[in-house]
Amino acid sequence: MDLKSLFIVVRWVLLLACSSVVLAQPQVFKVDTTLQSIAVQVADKQGNQVHGLTAPDFTLLEDGHPQRIAFFEAESEPISLAILLDVARSMDFGGKLERARALLASLIRDNRPEDEIFFMPFADAIGPFEQLTSEQRLRPPAIARLGHSGSALYDALASALCHMRTAKNLRQAVVVITDGMDQQSRLKLEQLVDLVRSSSCQVFMVGLYNQPEYEVFRQRRKTVTIAGLREVDNPLVVFERLSKESGAESFFPKSAQGFKRALDRIWALLKAEYTLAYYPQKPDKVRNIDVRVTRGGVRISARRSVGSESGMDTVRFTATGCAVSPIEHPYRWETRVTSSSPSPMVYHEDFSDLRSGWPNHIDPWTSARYVREGFELYRIPLSAGAPSGRSPIREGEGFVADMSDTVIAAYGPWWSDFRASAWLEPGSGPPASVGLVFDFNESGYYAFLLTRFRPEGWMGFTLVKGNMEGVSSVVIPQTRLVGFERYAKHKLSVECNRGQITLAVDDHQVASMEDVSAKYGLVGFGVFGDCRAWRKCRIVVNDLLVQAIP
Repeated sequence: MDLKSLFIVVRWVLLLACSSVVLAQPQVFKVDTTLQSIAVQVADKQGNQVHGLTAPDFTLLEDGHPQRIAFFEAESEPISLAILLDVARSMDFGGKLERARALLASLIRDNRPEDEIFFMPFADAIGPFEQLTSEQRLRPPAIARLGHSGSALYDALASALCHMRTAKNLRQAVVVITDGMDQQSRLKLEQLVDLVRSSSCQVFMVGLYNQPEYEVFRQRRKTVTIAGLREVDNPLVVFERLSKESGAESFFPKSAQGFKRALDRIWALLKAEYTLAYYPQKPDKVRNIDVRVTRGGVRISARRSVGSESGMDTVRFTATGCAVSPIEHPYRWETRVTSSSPSPMVYHEDFSDLRSGWPNHIDPWTSARYVREGFELYRIPLSAGAPSGRSPIREGEGFVADMSDTVIAAYGPWWSDFRASAWLEPGSGPPASVGLVFDFNESGYYAFLLTRFRPEGWMGFTLVKGNMEGVSSVVIPQTRLVGFERYAKHKLSVECNRGQITLAVDDHQVASMEDVSAKYGLVGFGVFGDCRAWRKCRIVVNDLLVQAIP
C-alpha cells in the first residue's frame, strides 16, 4: 500500500473515531495515529495562484522546529464543502437572502462528482445539516425561516465542524454567509476558536454588511453595540480571527457583484490548494504552524495553529447528534426554566440567586442589581446631572439599555406568545413611570407602566411602544386606576397571544387591544421619565413568571 492510500485509510479511522469524541456521553474512542494535515495556498504578488510546486519547495515548522512532510498532494484532492447560510429576518432587508441564495448556485454547481457539498441554514435556531444530491446541486438551496431574531453563529459553526468530522474527503472547508453577529449562542468565542484549531476544516467567513455597519466594525474594538441593545463581539474581528486560525480568508462585500467575486475567490482558493501532512512532535498541546516556500515573491496562506486532541473536549455536543449540548453549555436562565412535553415552557425568577444571569451592575447613574427584596432598577434623573443617551451596559448574559431618561433591564428566553406577571414595588415619591417591558428586541419594546400622580393622589397605567433611540409613542393613553393603593406592591400581568394584548393589575383586567406588530422578544422591567427634583427613579421587582402559550 503506498503512502497516499495509507493516509486515506488512517483518515477514515480518525473520522469514525472523532465523530464520537465530542459527544456528551462518557464513552470516548481514540486512535494512536497523530497525522496532521495542513491546507496551503500560494499566490504571487498579483494574487494569482502559483501552480507546479512540489514537496521539496515547502518547509513546515511546528513551534519553530522543522518537520518532515509525510504526505504531499498538489491541487488534485476532491473537496468536502459545507455552506452555512444565515436566514434571520435581517437578511430580508435589501433582498440579501434571495441574492445570496441565487449566487450560491454557482458555488454549488462548480464542483466535481467526487466532491461533497453540504448545506445548513441558521438564525437563532439551527437547521438540518444535509448533503446535497446531484439534482439539488443544479438549483439554489431551499430556504426555510428559522427562529425569531439574532444569530447563533458560534453554535451553528461548531455544529457544522462536528458534522464535517465524518466527511470523506481530505480537503475540507466551511463557508459561512451572514449579515449578523453572534447574539444567541451557548458557546463563547474562545471555545469556538479551540474547536476550529482542532478541526481539519478551513473556515471562510462572508459578512454582508452595509457601509455604515462596516465603518463601525473596522474601528477594531473587540465589541460593538447593536441597535442600542447590548454589546456583542465585533464580527470583523471575529471573522478574520476564525478564518486566519484555519488558513482561510474573510470577505466583506458591499454589493451583489462583490459577493459573487468573494464566492469565486473562495472556490478558486479551494481548487488551488496544496495539502501537506506531518506527524506532530507535541500532539497534546496547541502548536504554532509556519509554512514556507523556497520560491521568492509569493504569499503563503495556511492555518497558523493546530489544536490538540483534548481541544475537542472544549465543546460538547448532544449524544444523539451535533447540536451544542444544552447541559454542558447552558444559558444561565435555564436554571429557572421548567419544561416537559407536552407542557409549555415556564420561566420563574425570584432573583434569589445572583448566578441566574440578570445584570448585576451599578455606577454613579444607573443600577440594575440583585437586592434582598428582589431585583432593583434605578436611574439618577437628568435634572441631577445624569448624562443623556448613554451606551448600553453589558453585564454577563443580561443587559441594561440606558436611553435618555429611560432605563430597561431584560434577560431570559425570547418569547412569542406568552403570559407574564411580576410584583413591582415603585420607589417612594418620584412621579416617573415604572413597569413591565415585553417584546424587547433589536427594534424596540412595549412597556406596561404604572404612574403615581401628585398632588392629585391617584394612580394610572399606560401602554407605550418605544425604540432603541429613546423615542416612544402612546398605544393606550394614561388611564386612571380606581381602588388601587398607590404605595403598595402591585402585580402587573401581560398576555400577548397572536397579536391580542391583555393587561391586568392585581389580577384585574384593565385593558385589551389588538396589535399584530407584537412579535417576539425578551421580558424585562423599566423606569421611564425624569424624576425632576427627586434623587432617583427606582423600582424593585420580584416573582417574575412567564409561560409560553402553545
